[in-house]
Amino acid sequence: MSQGVFITVSQYATTAAFAAIAVLTVRDWLATRDMSRMYLALAIGSLAAVSILGQVGKALGPSFASASAYVTITVFLVSGLALLLFRHAVIPLKPRTLRVVVGIVVATGLLEIGVLAIFGRTAPRSIQLVAAAAFVLVWSGCVGEPSVRLWVAARRRTVVQRARMRALSLGYLAIVALLLASVFTSSLAAQPAFQIGFALATIAIVPLLYAGFVPPAWLRRTWRQSEEAVFQQAIRDIVMFASDQHALATRSLEWAIRLTGADAGLFLSGARTILATQGLASDDAATLQAAAAGAGGRTVIPLGGIPPRSVMIARLHVNDAAIVLLGGPFTPVFGSDEEAWLQQYAAMVSTGLERVRLVEALAQTNGQLEGKVREVTERTQQLEAANRELEAFSYTISHDLRAPLRAVSGFTAILLEDYAEGIPAEARGYLKRVKDSGEHMGHLVDDLLAFSRLGRQALRTQRVSIRGIVDRAVAQLASTIEARQVDVVIGELPDAECDAALLEQVFVNLLSNAYKYSRRREQARVEVGALEGTATEGPTYFVRDNGAGFDMEYAGKLFGVFQRMHRSEDFEGTGVGLAIVHRIVERHGGRIWAEAKVDGGATFYFTLKGAQQWRTSVAA
Repeated sequence: MSQGVFITVSQYATTAAFAAIAVLTVRDWLATRDMSRMYLALAIGSLAAVSILGQVGKALGPSFASASAYVTITVFLVSGLALLLFRHAVIPLKPRTLRVVVGIVVATGLLEIGVLAIFGRTAPRSIQLVAAAAFVLVWSGCVGEPSVRLWVAARRRTVVQRARMRALSLGYLAIVALLLASVFTSSLAAQPAFQIGFALATIAIVPLLYAGFVPPAWLRRTWRQSEEAVFQQAIRDIVMFASDQHALATRSLEWAIRLTGADAGLFLSGARTILATQGLASDDAATLQAAAAGAGGRTVIPLGGIPPRSVMIARLHVNDAAIVLLGGPFTPVFGSDEEAWLQQYAAMVSTGLERVRLVEALAQTNGQLEGKVREVTERTQQLEAANRELEAFSYTISHDLRAPLRAVSGFTAILLEDYAEGIPAEARGYLKRVKDSGEHMGHLVDDLLAFSRLGRQALRTQRVSIRGIVDRAVAQLASTIEARQVDVVIGELPDAECDAALLEQVFVNLLSNAYKYSRRREQARVEVGALEGTATEGPTYFVRDNGAGFDMEYAGKLFGVFQRMHRSEDFEGTGVGLAIVHRIVERHGGRIWAEAKVDGGATFYFTLKGAQQWRTSVAA
């Protein structure tokens, strides 16, 4: 390939590269409508336009080149001014300074156009030098100062931002160097070696501008490799070692700011709760909180201002939490990678937050359990004290109360048996009433002691035949109904897990009541059976009679101690028998209830939690 062909091809390639970068930058600006991106698009687009005009001028000849010179001068100055305006958008100039610079650029453009219009290409050497020097100095100043500023500002940015900003700075500084070289070495411009070197230097600028404006994903990954270890450390620190939600929020916010290069931020839990802030005044925190609340599905929200700022939002999938960062002036331009990182980071923080919430919930549950254990321990101690008092009370009843009762009953019996002839009939009646009351009181004491012992007695449960228990209870009470016509019907009764002795007491008490309250029937009927129950409670056992019954309005007090549904003159009893039945059934984990009608009989139902499921039992 000849030198001329190489130079031509390299120039066309450079022009095409500048145009491609310009198209990508314009597309980036159209996607965001960000002011700083617009200035960058204008800067690189103007350079691309100058390069295109140069190539078209070479192709169409001197006449087009002369006609397009005015446009070329204007567009070239615009490219430098656009970069300066980008610098102003991210690092503001003083208004007066900006006005002076714009005035100088406009004046330089007018000078160049005026010299070209008046003299064309035949201007005196001195005028050409002044015009060229002014043009180069002004454009170089518009480009060089922002490039140096970006280079310096890049020191405090993340690795990707730093690399992009410095690539952009180097690219523009290289253009300035080439421009100065072309001016001060114009005498060498016709030499092929110089032209080849200039073409190669121009081609070398293209990758720098490409890396600064629109770096590809592979290049960004390469830059990020140095921060991968830091990122992994952040994830381990957050996910594994945060002790509570506030500690996690503080640490994760610190790492988020470090990884993205943001200026400040806050950690939200829900819409209103701020768990952590960093670098924010109260007003700024409220602004970020409001921006996050109204963001909808957006992850970046421009706030405007000079310099412009933006809010980056990364939502966590736990408790409507979010990391909200205040991006600096460079974030909208150079922070796209950091935005993607922030979303990935938020997913990891969600895992850590969920772990911390579970740990806190577990700690709270443990605290509650410890409180329950203490409460149960205290209640156990109280119960033990109550049992000791109850035992003392039982001892008092069985010894201190029974002795006087036995004395009263014994001496009354002696009076009635040995001295009956000398006692008036009325006095004998009184003595008999005293004797009966003493005996009743004795029965009452016995029942009360039996009821008291049930609360402390350990259950000895085993699989037993309920039919056998009922048969023994019927046999035990047979003497009480010898002179009566009582039809006792025993149905199918499934076996159960229970304390046989206590359950026999249940049936003795229920059958005794049934016999007692049906004794005024010429043909009394007592039925014992079972109904198919539920899987949790087992079968329902019942004892039914056709006796006096009772009013269901008073069923609520039926199983209370000393509670009676009938007068003692009509039916004897102490009022403790059903209370004993109730306590035994409860001790077995079952329940008991009754259905009755005045003068229409009564049915008592009860369940045993440990009862075997329904099965066919031995026939009555």
